[in-house]
Amino acid sequence: MRFFLLLFVLILGGQAPAQSYFTRTAHIRLKTSNRFMDVEGDNFQVFAQLDAVTGELTLTALLKSFEFQLGAANRVLDSQALNVSQYPKATFEGKITNLDKVNFAQPGNYKVKVDGMLYVWDEKRRTSSDAILSVRPDGSIYAKSSFIMIIEKQNVDKVNQLMREKLPDVLAIDTNSLGISRNIYVDMEMAMSEM
Repeated sequence: MRFFLLLFVLILGGQAPAQSYFTRTAHIRLKTSNRFMDVEGDNFQVFAQLDAVTGELTLTALLKSFEFQLGAANRVLDSQALNVSQYPKATFEGKITNLDKVNFAQPGNYKVKVDGMLYVWDEKRRTSSDAILSVRPDGSIYAKSSFIMIIEKQNVDKVNQLMREKLPDVLAIDTNSLGISRNIYVDMEMAMSEM
């Protein structure tokens, strides 16, 4: 009888949802524009970890891992002027604020709200976003979110100055009207497995 009771407890314990999920291949896509073209960049090497008990979510992206379709943007990102070696990554530390809406043991799609701090270079900002968290039948989860990040005027001026310095001289572009948008559209998706 004890054997069956122990076996029953072990079987039930094996069915419990994971307490932590992670991935090293989350995807972040950035989109912005200037007067001449759209600028898009992708990073497929983002580390993400989610604690299913507390709702704590951490994302870390190396800035040098962003690949831009505009070669000049890659050169600016690789330049010493952006201090990529001093501040090599962007980090988000946050929490799912309505974790009680998610049943990690039940496959399905759940609308969640995420709130936390985004650290890029030496700056930080409070960031909130809606997301869809999908619990899959195999126990893994998939998350997707889109939001707009608005950058401050002084940071737009810094990026514009760097673009003026790094663009090839052979391009006939009026650098006084170069301008980038203050709105950066961020799309994020990740498939996470149990830790």
